[in-house]
Amino acid sequence: MSNNINQLIILCHKMYEDGKTPTVGILRSKAPFKTSVTEAIEAIKRFNASKPSTSNVETKSNSSTENERVSLANRVDILEQEVSELKTALARILQAR
Repeated sequence: MSNNINQLIILCHKMYEDGKTPTVGILRSKAPFKTSVTEAIEAIKRFNASKPSTSNVETKSNSSTENERVSLANRVDILEQEVSELKTALARILQAR
């Protein structure tokens, strides 16, 4: 059981690095082996007791947030352009009537 819990703790750390909070359900679904609820709870307890500092995760999330903003700004520009084209096309259709 200890080996399984160690593997689950490692999985918790991977999820945490990806910005996800480990939960019993997620941990059980991501585990490469069948695990009981009690094993998942024990692994999460041990993970929380030795949780790494949040500065690394915050740095990663800040850079990904900036990338998302740029991506969203580009998408907004494209959508505004498409709306303008649609308005023009609609005006032409209405004038043709």
